[in-house]
Amino acid sequence: MNKYYLAYGMNTSKASMEHRCPEARSLGKVVLPDHSLAFRGVCDIVKTPGTDMECALWTITDACEHSLDQLEGYPNFYSKKEVEVMYNGHIIQAMIYYMVNTEQLGFPGSYYLQMVADGYYDHNIDLEQISQALKEVQKLDESYLCI
Repeated sequence: MNKYYLAYGMNTSKASMEHRCPEARSLGKVVLPDHSLAFRGVCDIVKTPGTDMECALWTITDACEHSLDQLEGYPNFYSKKEVEVMYNGHIIQAMIYYMVNTEQLGFPGSYYLQMVADGYYDHNIDLEQISQALKEVQKLDESYLCI
């Protein structure tokens, strides 16, 4: 049985998803209300009232979900929940991963960041989300220099 999956990090990349979940199908870009992107070495979502976040919407099979669970370190590194998004004029339920440990922001590696940017290009997602998340890490980094 297929289900909807929202990606906002490296799983926005069509090439990456084709490799790890060949049965997954991209449905394009959707907006996740009241959330924003954060970097904790890798991508995470943060509940942010009043801010909309663009994500890639996929249909996935149970086998895809199992593969993604392994990749994301579910349930210890990432957990998952159902969220509502608008797709083709209808509200749907989609699964999304979020990090379990949210104590520290951190810069992503360059290879990972390029994979995320490639996925954003694949789905016409605004790269400003990446820029904003990097600025938040930079602010934290600069505050440590002031101590």
